[in-house]
Amino acid sequence: MSTTIATGLSSLFSYRRGSSVPAQSSPSLVDILAGESGATSQPSSSTTVTLSDQAKAYLARNATKSAVNTPSATELATNARAWFDQQYKSLGISSAMLDGKVAVDLTGQSRATLSAVASNNQGVFSKDESAAATQALQSRFDAAVSPSVVIARHTGDYASLYDAALKYMNEAGTDEQATTAWQDQKQALVDGATAARKAFGKAPDTGNANDPVQALLSKATSSGSITSTTDIATVAANARALLDDQENSAKDKGTELVFDRSRTNGQQVDFSKFDNRSLAAVALNQGASFSNDESRAAKAELDQRYRTSVLNALNPTTSNSPSTNGNFPLLQQYAGMSDEERSALGVTASFTNSLAQSYRAQQSVQNILGGNSSLGLAAYI
Repeated sequence: MSTTIATGLSSLFSYRRGSSVPAQSSPSLVDILAGESGATSQPSSSTTVTLSDQAKAYLARNATKSAVNTPSATELATNARAWFDQQYKSLGISSAMLDGKVAVDLTGQSRATLSAVASNNQGVFSKDESAAATQALQSRFDAAVSPSVVIARHTGDYASLYDAALKYMNEAGTDEQATTAWQDQKQALVDGATAARKAFGKAPDTGNANDPVQALLSKATSSGSITSTTDIATVAANARALLDDQENSAKDKGTELVFDRSRTNGQQVDFSKFDNRSLAAVALNQGASFSNDESRAAKAELDQRYRTSVLNALNPTTSNSPSTNGNFPLLQQYAGMSDEERSALGVTASFTNSLAQSYRAQQSVQNILGGNSSLGLAAYI
């Protein structure tokens, strides 16, 4: 047979230029490289090549070799089953998921293997194993596509984001492409790309649970594991991540995050997930990680919460304090504050000391008059 192809496998081909020109000897490697680099002065033209029986055999051998070296889905499933069993034995566990988190290291497994596990090929995997593989596949998708998310949020071009996701999806092997999960995700991405081109500047609301781009866009970056003993730098970093999540959400909707309650446009900041220490970290802005608008808004929210808590503490119908001395519930409030909250609110040591002295004096008078006994103030100051 005759066909037109690029240069290569020159030792196996008999070359002829045009039907009327006798076949020439095969060019040397030097000739080929010189021609491709432009060193030759002769005009370039397409080369018609007649494949010899030797060439056909060479291509057939390589095609067969490639097929042999590609494990089938059944082989991948069998190997993965053995790998999980070995992991359980060496780690002393019995499941791939513990407390809702992946407990085995899947980083060394191929994409094809993860797909076989996620789809429960051959029916040899547990729900936890399939869930772990599904999470790993999503994580790899996220890592590959995340740079395009950054660009989309800065340019408003979400169609290109979906194109990047489709490119990654199409790189899957034939076995993965045959799975229902891959086909559902591929269709969701095609629909998302179409919708994104019709509404430039914001992410399309596909409402499709199979859309991996939507899952990536809605993924929170905050840790959500902040406690009272967490250092303030970590608290501030988590607060930064919470604000970034809201800012990204606003961009995906084609708008901006705003911090002025009088603004009627934009997406208003939501501090409902911020505890008081996180608000104080933003208000103090010791690491210069926050804008002036963010710090002012956090301070206003903290002030409002403080006023509400003080009013509740002084209200005998809502206060849990057994003392009739109004200073006592206030001291309880200040004792429960973090150092950052006191600093942001301007609650100084001298102020709390004065309040404590006033409380002691009133308690002394009450004791003399037969009133309430001391309530263990030392526990609160």
